[in-house]
Amino acid sequence: MLNAQPVAAVGLPLRAAPKYSSDAYAYSTHGGFAKTADSTPRADNVHRLPSALRSASVNAADRSAVANTLLITDAACDLPAEWLAANKVAVLPIKIHVDDWHLIDLHDEYDTLEFFRKDIATKGMRAQSEPLSPLETRDFVQSNLRKEINAVIEVAIASSRSKIYMNSLAAAQNLMLMHGRVRRNMGIHEPFKMWVVDSETVFAGQGVLVAEAVRQLQAGMSAAKLAQHLDTLRHHVHTLVVPKDLFYLYSRAKIKGDNSVGWLTYNVGKMLDIKAVVHAYAGKTEPCMKVRGYDDAVKRVMDIAITKVREGLITPIVTVSYAGNIDDVRESASFVALESVCMRRGVTLHLSTMSMTGGLNVGAGALSIAFACQSLDV
Repeated sequence: MLNAQPVAAVGLPLRAAPKYSSDAYAYSTHGGFAKTADSTPRADNVHRLPSALRSASVNAADRSAVANTLLITDAACDLPAEWLAANKVAVLPIKIHVDDWHLIDLHDEYDTLEFFRKDIATKGMRAQSEPLSPLETRDFVQSNLRKEINAVIEVAIASSRSKIYMNSLAAAQNLMLMHGRVRRNMGIHEPFKMWVVDSETVFAGQGVLVAEAVRQLQAGMSAAKLAQHLDTLRHHVHTLVVPKDLFYLYSRAKIKGDNSVGWLTYNVGKMLDIKAVVHAYAGKTEPCMKVRGYDDAVKRVMDIAITKVREGLITPIVTVSYAGNIDDVRESASFVALESVCMRRGVTLHLSTMSMTGGLNVGAGALSIAFACQSLDV
């Protein structure tokens, strides 16, 4: 029978309750992370380059923290759904509305492909995406929390393109109050922390950051170090987008008040079959080159990626997404060439269906490719 006497009765000193460190959340800004509450000593070398972009040395404490970290992204992130599920990445849904027609983007590749095939031509032009509210976001995060999780890192689509980032900040603040109190009542004295990272990019670019987060967590990097790593890395992620239907891109941009593609660009492109390649970087999207013919434009961005892989990437990841059947991309000569170079250089290449949210903005048949490098002249 177990001895039910208090510890002091058997001659052992009573231990004082562990001191509780305040809960904290942090959000990424252009200058780095800004903290609303500081529960850990501030590191002096957070943003040194290039050392900030190298995998940090791993100790036992870091390894034990890996299993306690929840990684979240949103449905706009372009990575294979199966891969995200296998790596336990929670995906925040996005609402889509067209007149009285409503659906939820759950990052389901089959539903997304069906949408590209059947609905985007008739409904995509008028469709509007809507992020979950702060309360809905908080409930989503909470539904994915387990007792052992004490850190959450969310990688959000660029704040310049969506309110997901801002709503997640509000959700994080609310979650700190509620979940932190619950943990303390359960006798859990380790602080609960949440980092919200503004990826400053879109489509495949967001995928680079999430894939890197998984890679570093599996290598044993702690949540705190990973948050700072992503905060630095996001300034080096370049995303190139090749829209197939320039009229669709122009019309969508006009509806959203986006001047990335002007009327003159559209008309000249239509007459000469010129495709405007869009460059997403540091929270901005703008045309960076014009190429005659869609296939040649795709080959051009693939060749750029091949060059950067050969030169050496900051992180060994390249992501490609396509608003259509990805077998069409997989069988193309330019992708096969990229795949071959990546294999020889030890670079992981992810190919996925573009998110429904992404496809709404750039149209069916659009392709995006992303990687992290020191600089890109396009």
